[in-house]
Amino acid sequence: MGSLNDPVSGSLTLHTLNHIPLIAIMEHASIPCGIKNKESKFVYLNKASLDFLNIPSGFDFEGRRDEESHCAWSELAPDFQTQDRAAEQSRTVADIVTTSYYGRHAVMEPYYCPKFFINNKHGEILGTAYYIQKFKLLSVSEFFDNIKPSVITLTPPDATFTESELDIIFYARQDLSKKEIAERLFLSSKAPETRLAGIYSKISVHSLSQLNEYCRATALKNYMPKKIFKEGVEFFW
Repeated sequence: MGSLNDPVSGSLTLHTLNHIPLIAIMEHASIPCGIKNKESKFVYLNKASLDFLNIPSGFDFEGRRDEESHCAWSELAPDFQTQDRAAEQSRTVADIVTTSYYGRHAVMEPYYCPKFFINNKHGEILGTAYYIQKFKLLSVSEFFDNIKPSVITLTPPDATFTESELDIIFYARQDLSKKEIAERLFLSSKAPETRLAGIYSKISVHSLSQLNEYCRATALKNYMPKKIFKEGVEFFW
């Protein structure tokens, strides 16, 4: 890594931070991280990411998309690229949890992967950067009809519902009573029923079963509020 010192003052300053190459930081990171362009083509992967993704030695990944890697996780390419677009379009962090065969020993485990948009000084989107973090979550399948999805989305899939409505939808889908939902979300006893009525009206459904059908047919099928992970996940490097 190059020197971090200000060539004038000899100390690290806010000004000199702008001149520290992002790659220089990623190159020495012990966690997997990488960069894609706005076409979801790989631009850079650090060594930790090459090992994590089990990229074959000598494989030229630059300029290739997820599905061209021919690794176990490449079947999740559509989900990864949806996440890329979400980060770029929202100009914020897009979070998902993926489960696949990762590492040189190809072990199936879940990982948390946030992606951040990258822009130039004119504000134009250039692509995305990501890092990957392992976590431990007990009984994740209980939140998804006893089927463990390969991708759990932590970023709201669209702007149809507010954050509070998404919370209601998530807990309602777990067959919690309105009283239990109110307790979980610290609401008045009547609030869940009122909010569910508003949710039904938004998407022209009339029952929880119809709401479940709507979720299964949309990106909401794998959505989980990020606060669930803050409460129930042990993160470690």
